[in-house]
Amino acid sequence: MQTRTLAGRNSVDSFNFGVHPGDVEVRLHSSVDEFREIAEPLYRRDAVAHTIELTLLRAGVFPQNSLLFTMWDGLEPVGSALQAQPYPLACNGIPVDMMDTVVGKLVEWRPELTGVRGARSSALAFADAWHGITGRAANLSTEERLYRLGTLRTPSGVTGTARLATDDDRGQLVEWVELFFQETFSQRDEAAGGRFVDTANQVGDRFMLWDVDGTPNSMAMLRAPAANVSRIGPVFTPLTQRGHGYGSALTAAAADLAHRSGTAEVVLFADLANPVSNAIYQRIGFEPAADSVRIDFVTLG
Repeated sequence: MQTRTLAGRNSVDSFNFGVHPGDVEVRLHSSVDEFREIAEPLYRRDAVAHTIELTLLRAGVFPQNSLLFTMWDGLEPVGSALQAQPYPLACNGIPVDMMDTVVGKLVEWRPELTGVRGARSSALAFADAWHGITGRAANLSTEERLYRLGTLRTPSGVTGTARLATDDDRGQLVEWVELFFQETFSQRDEAAGGRFVDTANQVGDRFMLWDVDGTPNSMAMLRAPAANVSRIGPVFTPLTQRGHGYGSALTAAAADLAHRSGTAEVVLFADLANPVSNAIYQRIGFEPAADSVRIDFVTLG
């Protein structure tokens, strides 16, 4: 995976909340329920943009070293952010004009923070503030586009059928999830696939498979809805089975299942470094909603 080192930036897009950054109070939360009560209404103001945060809150699976915090202007909550290890901090809920104040607190609470992800303006502003205080450089490791389903256009002429995965498919799902992690993040943890599949099943996410003559050829996961938004992903087709339309047909089937299950909005992320997947998703009816980036912080040695 290619990375790009970020130099200092003098300006970013920002949102004006009418709050003086120096007046902001940043509160750390040890209770997931307490954090959810405060943060979820903030995230629901734009459930599509905050699909990651709302999905995590719905699932409620947070390791003990998770980072949950909110920002306050007097008695009013004005922002929130969370990190569930091993994933980077999700920073979309931090108002950009409060970033310096927030980062100053995070340097105290989580000086070993490894990275951040979110809308481009938010993540870059966070990285600038983090570098300014810690001196740690940042690499832009992933650039993604968030897509929102418009009118679904199901591909025609694709051999095979979609079906829901069963317990008998666990071994195949684990293998493909691990291959997806290796291909996407350039690393493979042989235990991560099992953890991911088991946790997904526990929280109500559904795996789908595309079968050809009784043999699975592609996988997609449809996450349980959060704030009436379902996210599709990961989507994975083994290298030897690509080019037949299985992944696009299965993604369309997952989107159709979400709608038939009563979910109004369906979204997914696509890596901007993969023009094929971006073109495929747009052909079946997904429309660009926002750009997102992941930024990794370089460890000082």
